[in-house]
Amino acid sequence: MLVREFLESPGDGRVLVVDGGGSMRCALVGGNLGQLAQNMGWAGIVVNGCIRDIYEINGCDIGVRALGPHPLKSNKRGLGEKHVTVNIVGTIIHDGE
Repeated sequence: MLVREFLESPGDGRVLVVDGGGSMRCALVGGNLGQLAQNMGWAGIVVNGCIRDIYEINGCDIGVRALGPHPLKSNKRGLGEKHVTVNIVGTIIHDGE
């Protein structure tokens, strides 16, 4: 739900970083969220985890990068944090960068 919450706000050309801890167990972003991001003016989404609906995502006019595809949706448990520094494979990304 946190990803959708962010993408429902105006993107203003920003990139959303989703740190799924490198998990390959399920997808964190799918085609509907990719389309929503495009419609709301986001420039892209970087996922440290998997995505699904890759043909739909590839059809979006934004950049989306992930570790790989996975057909299974994630369970929406309301977990996660917003506006935090993340470390993805040694690359540190601060909120607002």
